Amino acid sequence: MSMLVRKDSLTVTGPTKQFTRIADSGNEVTCVFCPGCGVRIYHALPSAPNVLALKPGTLADTSWLRPDTFIWMRNAQGWVPVPDGVEALEGQT
Repeated sequence: MSMLVRKDSLTVTGPTKQFTRIADSGNEVTCVFCPGCGVRIYHALPSAPNVLALKPGTLADTSWLRPDTFIWMRNAQGWVPVPDGVEALEGQT
């Protein structure tokens, strides 16, 4: 799960490490993670320098989150429910 946020609105406390890989789209993506447990915190794309794809499971309070789009549904397990009114895409656009 990812949540797009403005880069200047995010503050990460504690140490991080990062690596860069090539996404299925062919674009570079930088993955930032906790060096202690390995959990990814966010992804950054050179094509969107002011936006980060935050992993919302890293937030202290996730009770207010409501997904509005499901992506990569062609690979989803049959037991993954898509709520009514939520867009479901076969792949990344």
